Amino acid sequence: MKKIGKKIGLLSSVVLAATAVLAAPSHAASSITLVAADYDGHGATQAFWNDLAKTFQAANADIKVNVQIVNWNDINQKVATLVSTGQVPDIVNDNLYSGRAAAGLLYKVSDVLPASVVDNIIPAFLNNSTYNGVPYAVPDLASARALFYNKDILTKAGIANPPTTWAELIAAEKAIKAKVPGVYPYAIPLGPEEAQAEFAIWAGGNGGQYYTNGKWTVNSTANIKAAAFLKSQAASGYTEPHPEQCDRTKCAQALFAAGKAAFIDGAIFFPAWLKANGGSGINYGVGAFPHNEGKNAITLGVQDYFSFFNGNKNATSIGKFMSYFFQPGNYANFLKATGGFIPATKDAGAAAAKDPVLGPFIKLLPNAVFYPGTVATWGTVQGAIQQKIGGIITGSPSGVLSDIQATALKAKA
Repeated sequence: MKKIGKKIGLLSSVVLAATAVLAAPSHAASSITLVAADYDGHGATQAFWNDLAKTFQAANADIKVNVQIVNWNDINQKVATLVSTGQVPDIVNDNLYSGRAAAGLLYKVSDVLPASVVDNIIPAFLNNSTYNGVPYAVPDLASARALFYNKDILTKAGIANPPTTWAELIAAEKAIKAKVPGVYPYAIPLGPEEAQAEFAIWAGGNGGQYYTNGKWTVNSTANIKAAAFLKSQAASGYTEPHPEQCDRTKCAQALFAAGKAAFIDGAIFFPAWLKANGGSGINYGVGAFPHNEGKNAITLGVQDYFSFFNGNKNATSIGKFMSYFFQPGNYANFLKATGGFIPATKDAGAAAAKDPVLGPFIKLLPNAVFYPGTVATWGTVQGAIQQKIGGIITGSPSGVLSDIQATALKAKA
């Protein structure tokens, strides 16, 4: 009986062990989804992410990366739709994050990325990636804006130096309109593509911002005066026709590339865009934006983000992939693919400061104003600005800004 009992016990142990093996969870490859904005519009962004996913997967066979590249005009709505339909992405690369953090959709950065990666992020950019003082995103890159001007047009108009004040700007525009036919003095894009950037620059040149000292100030006196100044620019014929309908890329930048605009707000990637879009022959200069008398010259600092959704519980896989992305060689390829931006990391930033194209923009950053991206309702307010701010040209500047202010005050995270 003892021997039989031992055999039965042994057999039972084997069966139980086999059952445990069969019941154990398999180690099949996990899958993460990246939804990223298309920075270049010509396939370079897509090619970079496809290649990065491929090389990452070669070294991490247990993690599959699904890549979705989306146009900038559509990505915010795309992400919102994915979330609302239960197709939650894992990594999103766009220009919003705080509203998602407020809704509890995101991991804290410290829950995903190792300290070695976070410590290499330039502090000013990381501080602009927080919600309630806690980083819920990391910057992928940053940009600054500057005044681009066509040197040949200014020479024909008898203008020795680019304007530094609004009064000097008006004098220059009058001269250009009188002496250089067929040219618009200033291409001002207030169409929905990026109207929030254009108006932020003019408002900043009059000491105004969208959000000040913890309060929405869209319809501040400074902003209303800036809006009225823009309306007067259009009414005086110093801008392209219908700036309220003019988008940055296909309208304003295209006019400058064709030699039909003397001044334009240009981002850090604008020189590369000019070369790729027929403007390589434009003899241009770069300087600070004109500001109102008694105010300071500013630039608009813009940064985009990576945010990490917690819905799929993929923190470990996300961390591995993002650590791979921020490896110096991979990150350098990303900056190249996106067309030339200010790096978000300390090691890459030190080298960029010496670059002849990036250097002038980096010097402007100490005077930069930023979007209120740390405010949870900024996404809603940004959308309202993009869709409505052009109305300052055809309607009441005060009325339009007060309408957007009302949206800001009613917005909920």
